[in-house]
Amino acid sequence: MGAISTAKMKVFIETAGTECDTLAEYDALTMVKVGNLLDVGEFGAQYQEVTYTTIDDGVVRRLKGALDNGTFSVLLARNPDDLGQGDVLEGLDSYTNVNIKVELNDKPSGAGAKGTRFYFPAKIFSYKNQFGDANQVVKANVNVGIDGFIIEGARGT
Repeated sequence: MGAISTAKMKVFIETAGTECDTLAEYDALTMVKVGNLLDVGEFGAQYQEVTYTTIDDGVVRRLKGALDNGTFSVLLARNPDDLGQGDVLEGLDSYTNVNIKVELNDKPSGAGAKGTRFYFPAKIFSYKNQFGDANQVVKANVNVGIDGFIIEGARGT
């Protein structure tokens, strides 16, 4: 399969924060779709850079440090009556993890087929209202912090 569009991409949330270690465990969760998705930022593995400078040769040395899957923003057309956005607000008020699923629009045809999906535990750090001029929809900018490993499920499985 070649390049795909972000059109019809979906984000889901599970507020119970069920601990999962495998794709099968994540696939078995009951998740709620977050409605009115406008934009999903970037997320993925990034290692911390550890540097030190040796006095004898004056050279900066670099080591690979801890893995940080980072934070990303989800931009929504604000609708607190949407079940998924309501769950996001519930996650915002909690200090425990929620589970997030990001699903691409590349699902093959056939019964039981699945698109590419990314699962991870996360914390919801913000739900900020965003206003614009008279010709803008009121938006909510959600900041999500990934708190563990990202598990990717390939399309078709």
